[in-house]
Amino acid sequence: MSRMTLKKINSLKKNRIGISALTSYDASFAKLIDDCGVDIILVGDSLGEVIQGYPNTHSVTMNHMCYHTEIVSRAIKKAFLIADMPKNSYETKSQALRNAKKLLGTNMADMVKIEFDKKYLGIMEHLISSGIPVCSHIGILPQTISNKKDYKRIGKTMNEANRLIHEADLIEKAGSQILIVECVDSNIAKKITKNLNIPVIGIGSGKSCDGQIRVIYDLFDISFNGAPGFINSENIRLNPIKKTIDKYIMNANRYKI
Repeated sequence: MSRMTLKKINSLKKNRIGISALTSYDASFAKLIDDCGVDIILVGDSLGEVIQGYPNTHSVTMNHMCYHTEIVSRAIKKAFLIADMPKNSYETKSQALRNAKKLLGTNMADMVKIEFDKKYLGIMEHLISSGIPVCSHIGILPQTISNKKDYKRIGKTMNEANRLIHEADLIEKAGSQILIVECVDSNIAKKITKNLNIPVIGIGSGKSCDGQIRVIYDLFDISFNGAPGFINSENIRLNPIKKTIDKYIMNANRYKI
């Protein structure tokens, strides 16, 4: 299979073929999910929780993101690779452009992801006009919350719904090429997906998006801080790793003297 491109991802949306996406932070998991044929791999700042053991993503730095992006990139041959811009890495246009360039290029990512806020619209437009491919993220924004107790469905009120729809429209008009919607009311996520020409990928936002993304540690039910509630509600948690380890320990115990 040839390398996944943005053009191919857009064709999946056009042809109503679901887009698959998973996070990865190391070479082994990256190779595993790449071999399985996942369309998009995200090197997420969720590594602050599942790798570093913090209660949120706020500890993650550009150095961390560059390191993990490089080792994931080294392991994949097919998937489209996106890397998160961590908290406080895109506060000004010059800072954002400098940091985005570190994450892109040979043996790095194909695109950077930014958690969208209106105050960052000008910065996002600056990146795009400078040739930086951008994926935007709306709904729950992990860089603005402290722990999983703050996760809640967004878009149930008219004000929230109108804001999300407006943000999505701004994002597409600014030139962002992929949108991630997290913990957004499923009806609003469906409307956003229908309204936009760019692919809309959901996490905990219902089944009507163009694709779905999951933190791989949540999917395997091994996340340090536990998976968010919507993972339970969508009934997609797996336990193969724990079962394999339990079996290994049971077999190893046979050799005890």
